[in-house]
Amino acid sequence: MSRRQLAFFFSLLLISITFLSLGEHTKLTISTRLSPILLFPVTTITKLVDFLSVSSTRITELETMVNRLRLENAEWKKIILLDTTDYQTTEYRLQKAQIIGRDPSNINSYLYINIGEKEGVRIDQPVLSIDGLIGKIRYVGNNYTIVETIEKHGFAASALDAKTGIHGIVKNHGNLVFDFVRIDDEINIGDSVYTSGMSDIFPEGILIGTVKKIDESDDQFFKPVYLKPSVRINRLNYVYVVYGKENN
Repeated sequence: MSRRQLAFFFSLLLISITFLSLGEHTKLTISTRLSPILLFPVTTITKLVDFLSVSSTRITELETMVNRLRLENAEWKKIILLDTTDYQTTEYRLQKAQIIGRDPSNINSYLYINIGEKEGVRIDQPVLSIDGLIGKIRYVGNNYTIVETIEKHGFAASALDAKTGIHGIVKNHGNLVFDFVRIDDEINIGDSVYTSGMSDIFPEGILIGTVKKIDESDDQFFKPVYLKPSVRINRLNYVYVVYGKENN
């Protein structure tokens, strides 16, 4: 045992003997004053454990609340749009249709839906989902309809950047591109691009996608702006066909 350890041991021994030789009243006074100091580590750890326990419970409650609100929000969306086949505005009516087939050569370019001439479907009617634009009617049969989607090469729609008001044309050239955006036009990653209404087909205000990439270009006038589509075509089971005033 080292000298330091021996000195520490004898110090503790001396303190213990001195404490035992004191009267009961003195012992009680000293114990009362020293106990908060001696018990401080234990008290601190106990409070920390209680805090962590309460925090964990609170986090669980908040996560449960968030998930419940998400479910309620989804249900309200169904009530307002998805599951309401006779939903109407002053100008448009939406009719829900089930996807019954896909183009095997390009699974997301064309969708087959279970309504047709009997339901008053016409060529070039817009088709959308709760998340945004899907495409337009390409062919109408008696009991089914073919929808040309935004993933079809050559698809085009007039559009605008909701944040900056920049107008252009969204086209599919293998990628979804916001075309005719000038070099000096203000546009940023994350901007939302909607249909502009400057079309005989698509009404104003349908979300098409968000800006995911802006490339530099040798073109002196325009810059390539790439979009992430708002709708995942390969995940859809239902769509909505938009009827305008002339279709009502």
